[in-house]
Amino acid sequence: MLTILPRTSVTVLLMSLIVSIHTSLLAGCSSQKAENNNSPVAITKSDSANVVAPTSFVLPSGNIYCALVGVKRDSLRCEIRSMLNPMPPQPDNCEFDWGSGFLLSQQNQAEILCISDTIGGSDYTLSYDSTWTNAGFECKSQTIGLTCKNSNDQGFFLSREKWDVF
Repeated sequence: MLTILPRTSVTVLLMSLIVSIHTSLLAGCSSQKAENNNSPVAITKSDSANVVAPTSFVLPSGNIYCALVGVKRDSLRCEIRSMLNPMPPQPDNCEFDWGSGFLLSQQNQAEILCISDTIGGSDYTLSYDSTWTNAGFECKSQTIGLTCKNSNDQGFFLSREKWDVF
């Protein structure tokens, strides 16, 4: 008999399999370990310097999506299909489209995107009430919106109804 599992169950099963395989591979290494903390980011080195996590994600609604960008993947770009509400004024020196999201560097305050392209979606869905961490960034997905920040606690809140930079 064939049983079809919901997408969430398949994701959990795949993450568990990855953790099991990674744990087996690292078992002989004294300087590394893998631990399952039941979050989307389940594999870490013991010194927490390097986190293995997806480099992009989309919220369950499909309206907000984010990706690490840049040659060194040292910035976080998050876009919202429904655009920022209210629409901000056009940023200085912006010759392209603006108001579709934010760019957050590892050290500075979030900036309104001025872009001529899109990062599109992602194969990884960040469930509501889950946290994604990678490259010094942390994003918390909630039904009310997405909050992302860098290691300096600078970041943004993004939803259909409102946005804020902090």
